[in-house]
Amino acid sequence: MNGFEELEKEMRSLHPDDPSVEFEVKVEQALGDSGRLVVSQLPDLDSEASPDPPPKSKNLVLAGFSLVGLAAVMFFALFPSGQTDTGAEAGLQPALPSRDSVPSASVTKEDDSSPLHGVSSEELSVTLENGWSEPWSQEILLEVSDEGVIERPGMPPARKYRYQYLDETIWTNPGANTFMRSSAPRQEVLLIGLEPLE
Repeated sequence: MNGFEELEKEMRSLHPDDPSVEFEVKVEQALGDSGRLVVSQLPDLDSEASPDPPPKSKNLVLAGFSLVGLAAVMFFALFPSGQTDTGAEAGLQPALPSRDSVPSASVTKEDDSSPLHGVSSEELSVTLENGWSEPWSQEILLEVSDEGVIERPGMPPARKYRYQYLDETIWTNPGANTFMRSSAPRQEVLLIGLEPLE
């Protein structure tokens, strides 16, 4: 076992070499303005280098986070909030009664010409200057779950469906033979009004 401890000490003393200045300049040039912005925001690794905390403190931190998580789960299990909500209090909009409803993309007040949510066409044009092509976006349906019938005050009951999507955007730079991929999860809730039985 002593041999393993020596090997472990030797491995802890190893670390990768810092990238050369030439390499960083080439990466900045390949990424263009967006690369310069990213590199300028990187922290100085030498000034923030800190030794690893002792293994016992890591275990204590892990145990602390586990206890906080367990307490949160118990709190939500003992005090369920939202399970008896009628939809209006939870911010859900009632849907028109219809049996063949299909979920539609949410409408936002953003730049319609930009394929990315929250990014204007002007901001996007900076990344397109240096050989990056227009981003390609797709919406992947991951799961549809039927959450049952819910009661709504003053309205007929409705069936609640939850749609889970993964929005994926891919940029390509054919000149540099590179690509970037961004994925973001999204959920939509659909209420389908039910006809009351008479």
